[in-house]
Amino acid sequence: MNMAVLEPIEGFASHSLADQARVELMDRMDTKFLVTEAELRACLIGLDEHYTVLAQGDCRRFEYHTLYLDTPPRQFYLDHHNGKLNRTKVRFRHYLGTGQVFLEVKRRLKGMRTIKQRVPVTGQEIANGGVDTFLLEQAGQSVTRMLPTLFVDYRRVTLISRKGHERITLDTDLQFQSPDRLRRVSLHGQAVIEVKYQRKAGSSPMLDRLRDIGVRSTSFSKYCIGSALLFPEELKTNRFKSQLRSLNGICN
Repeated sequence: MNMAVLEPIEGFASHSLADQARVELMDRMDTKFLVTEAELRACLIGLDEHYTVLAQGDCRRFEYHTLYLDTPPRQFYLDHHNGKLNRTKVRFRHYLGTGQVFLEVKRRLKGMRTIKQRVPVTGQEIANGGVDTFLLEQAGQSVTRMLPTLFVDYRRVTLISRKGHERITLDTDLQFQSPDRLRRVSLHGQAVIEVKYQRKAGSSPMLDRLRDIGVRSTSFSKYCIGSALLFPEELKTNRFKSQLRSLNGICN
């Protein structure tokens, strides 16, 4: 990512992790956009009066390392591919800036609603099966019946609304890797914007800006697109073909 793209966020006032915790939005609506670097920069210019940016010291861009789990037949992937309205994703997310690791279950429900549940975990808890109760309750699966299926790494900038009802994530430098690290694909010059908000949040300056510059929302899923890019021979990919074609020239 050309760092000049993110220069506009240097003019944003900052907020802390404690501030951000008040806008967790674990039960929310969300809208995603896949944008170019030029579109990302255009989205940020002039929005400092509406949003603040997460900062720790001088750092405003943080690394995330995610490992997705799925059943052996890839049921979570197939549910999304086949258009199931109620679907689930399971992942371990490592926040490299703080060292924290969470096990997360993200459920997408009919009508664009997203519910996320998570618990902090340690390597010892994972080895001892200490996460089984959580997974059984939230995803109906035991960790022993699931397999690691995809690594996703990226850098994230997080904005929150000054009105406190909206959170926006800007993900860049996306890289997908197979669990054995033998397959790898990176997306160059692209970013994923996700606008997360309460059901009755009112107007969104970011959504207005995206509409004004002609960017349309997408159902882009890091897990599904990454899996389809890495395993085109092993997985059904018909549902994602238009997105895969558009990404073909920028992947390596």
